[in-house]
Amino acid sequence: MRFLALIAVLAVAASIAAASAQTKTRNGHDGKAGLELTYTKWIAPYPTMVGFVGGDIVGKFSGAVLERTVTGSNIHLTAIYIVIGPDPAHSFTAHVEGTEVVVGQGGHAVLEGRVVDGMLKHGHVHVEFDVISCTQAPSGTCFQGTISVKQGSDSHRH
Repeated sequence: MRFLALIAVLAVAASIAAASAQTKTRNGHDGKAGLELTYTKWIAPYPTMVGFVGGDIVGKFSGAVLERTVTGSNIHLTAIYIVIGPDPAHSFTAHVEGTEVVVGQGGHAVLEGRVVDGMLKHGHVHVEFDVISCTQAPSGTCFQGTISVKQGSDSHRH
């Protein structure tokens, strides 16, 4: 009887390992400790954002500006970021907010938030981006930066 129980435990462990192997991102990163992404986005049309991501997940970026409040050279932003990986298991939605400081024709923003759905749910999100010129956006303005997701102490809850 103990032998059968051991076989059952080994079978469950093997299936968990196989499932884990299938949830790795394109470059083999499993997201357990967190994710480091690069991204470029643009407005198309306001408040919708589109673009692409690279790094631990190579895929598409989508999102929306929920709130934008201008005070002098500061812009307070609240947004939804959606990272779409090659497999739905490698995707997530984050709610972020913070401030963009406008300097001349450019600017730099720092946003903080949480993953609200998908991979690393409840993880902490840190975003930084710069305003750059680009050819992808109809306006000629893009936002390029990084998205870091760190697994939170409550990221195992669903």
